[in-house]
Amino acid sequence: MKIRMIALAGVAVLAMTGSALAGQATGWYVDLSGGYDHLGQITVQNNVTLAENKATTENGGLITGAWGYKFHDHVRVEGEIGWVDHSFGQAKVQITSFLLNAAYDVPLSPKWDFSFGAGAGTGLGEINTGVPGILVPEDTHAGYMFQGFAGFAYSIRRNVDITFDWRYRDLALNKSFGTVPNGGAHIKDTNEQAWMIGVRWYPWYAPAPPPPPPPPPPPPPPPPPPPPPVKTFIVFFDFNKSNLTAEAQSVVTEAVKVAKANGFVKVLVTGHTDTVGSDSYNQGLSVRRAESVKDEMVRQGMDGSGISIEGKSFHDPLVPTGPGVREPQNRRAVIDLGGM
Repeated sequence: MKIRMIALAGVAVLAMTGSALAGQATGWYVDLSGGYDHLGQITVQNNVTLAENKATTENGGLITGAWGYKFHDHVRVEGEIGWVDHSFGQAKVQITSFLLNAAYDVPLSPKWDFSFGAGAGTGLGEINTGVPGILVPEDTHAGYMFQGFAGFAYSIRRNVDITFDWRYRDLALNKSFGTVPNGGAHIKDTNEQAWMIGVRWYPWYAPAPPPPPPPPPPPPPPPPPPPPPVKTFIVFFDFNKSNLTAEAQSVVTEAVKVAKANGFVKVLVTGHTDTVGSDSYNQGLSVRRAESVKDEMVRQGMDGSGISIEGKSFHDPLVPTGPGVREPQNRRAVIDLGGM
């Protein structure tokens, strides 16, 4: 006799919470797994004699497919369809299952998860024990089914995992199969242990975009403006002299250099004297000093038409003194670049 068990929808709840590691896939997924399945001995009780026998099975292969959703807190919920076939002599057991599973994935690293969970449902079964006259082929019954599982998942890509699972599955039939010619038999629980390998794919998973790059550093502050050019130069003279000393000539040279570099085309040269001598004499001396400076500036390339001169005798001393005092700092000519 043949057993075919089709497990219909059931519910299992696993309440666990946590926070996902960065980079782990979440959202909708599909899962395809297959592997080695061991079916324990089936208890067959003759409905007439009530004698019980153990039907030994051979190992088979279990194939499952699932469609589920993984939440950000590690919890997965999925619907699973599975099929397994066990043959032993003339007998055969076939199991097709549909279970609703809940699982929790414990992140061990960005690549590895440890998973555990459970599932439940109801099923429809058909068994052929190979015992003539006890069970008729194609006799079917429904029964409650559940499973527990644990295993590991390894992420080979951001949205593809390889899974390795151990499962314990139980179909609680406790039903009578067949009626002729010997009254049939009572089939009790069947249980399986399976070792599976599979692929879990998240087709719509898109990892979070990388954080935006930090803003560029602010541009360095502009360099401070250059200091304004020196506009005033002072040329000193010896007592009662209007000719330029070597030191005075170097001052005039520097003034010409600054005037040319900064485009000064108007220059005012003002001559001064100390308080020795009359006002009229010192007025003439102050003008001669201003002229000496102008002549040197023209000799060095300045346009004489843009250079004005004036004399102030001793009426604007740099160092105030009484009359008749030889004060060196008052014997001077002031070059004012940009002056009128």
